[in-house]
Amino acid sequence: MKLRKTNPHPFRIGIDLMGCDTAPEDIYRAVLQLLEDGFPGQIIFFASAEISGELDPSLHIVKCSQVIQMNDDPLSAVRRKKDSTLCQGLRFLKDNKIDAFVSAGNTGALLLAATTTLKTLKGIDRPALLALLPTKKKQIAVLDVGANLSLKSEHILQFAAMGIAYQKSRGIANPTVGLLNIGTEAIKGTPQLREAYIKLDAMNRDEQFFAGNVEGKDVFQGHIDVLVTDGFTGNVFLKTAEGIAAFILEELEMTSRETSFSHLKHELASLRSRLHYAEYPGAILCGVNGVVVKCHGDSSPETFIHGIKGALRLVEHGFLEKIKSQLL
Repeated sequence: MKLRKTNPHPFRIGIDLMGCDTAPEDIYRAVLQLLEDGFPGQIIFFASAEISGELDPSLHIVKCSQVIQMNDDPLSAVRRKKDSTLCQGLRFLKDNKIDAFVSAGNTGALLLAATTTLKTLKGIDRPALLALLPTKKKQIAVLDVGANLSLKSEHILQFAAMGIAYQKSRGIANPTVGLLNIGTEAIKGTPQLREAYIKLDAMNRDEQFFAGNVEGKDVFQGHIDVLVTDGFTGNVFLKTAEGIAAFILEELEMTSRETSFSHLKHELASLRSRLHYAEYPGAILCGVNGVVVKCHGDSSPETFIHGIKGALRLVEHGFLEKIKSQLL
C-alpha cells in the first residue's frame, strides 16, 4: 500500500492497538486506509511484539512486551505491566514524543496510568471522561462518563469547571451547567448531589452559569452546555442514550427499506451522522496534562478512526493550552 506524503512537520498521534475487543489487525488496516486517504498527521503504533512483527516496518511502530487486558485489575496491571502498550503510549506523551494518545483499552488502567504519568492539571484532583452528546439545539459536554464511580461534591464542582473550560475552548462564551439528577428540586438526589447543588448555586450568584438540576429526559432539549454527574451514573446515562439512538435508527432504516419510505434515505443518513455514537470521537480524559482520547472497548475500526481524527482536532486547536488557561 502506497501512502501519500503528509505535512513536513505533522502532529503525532499515538495509537494503542491492543487491549480492546476489536482485533488489532482490523484497527491497523483501518488506520492504513486513513493514511492512504491523506490523513495530515503522523501515526505511531503501540503494539505487542508478536503483532508488531506482522506490521509494515516502514511505519512508526513501538514494540511492547506486555498488554493490559480488559479484565485486568487496573492498579496491579499498571504496576506490573510497565512495558504495556497503554503505559508506553502515555510515557511517549509525557516525553513529548507524541502529541496525543488514543486507546480503547482498560478504562481504569488508562485513568490510573494517565494520572500518575502525566499528572493532573492545577486545581483538579480527579480527571474525568468527557463526551459530546447531540441534542435538539447543540452538542453538550457530559462528564464524568466512566472515570470515577464515586465522588465528593467538590469533585463535581471541578467537573463543572472543566466542562465550562472545554466549551469555552470550542467558542461558547458563557456555557451553562446542569447537574444530572432524579428531579429538578434542590432537595433531590444523593447527599453528594445535594451538597454539590448548594455549592454550585452559591457560586452562581456571581457568575450566573448554573441551570440547576436536570432530569435525564430533559437533557436532549439542549438548554445547557455542560452536564455533570458521577462516572457510574454518567456511563449508564451515556450508554443508554447510545443504545436507544441506535435502536431507533435501525428500526427507521429497516422500515425505509421495506416500505415506500425509501425517499427518507438521505434524511436517515443525516440523522445517523448526528445521533450514532460511532460517529463521535470517543471521550476526552480531561484534567490530565496531555491529550488522551478513550474509545469504547468494543469500538469498531470506523469508531476508532473517528477517535484518531478527534485527537488530531484537539491538538490542532490547542485544546490542552486553552483548557489550562480557562482553569486558571
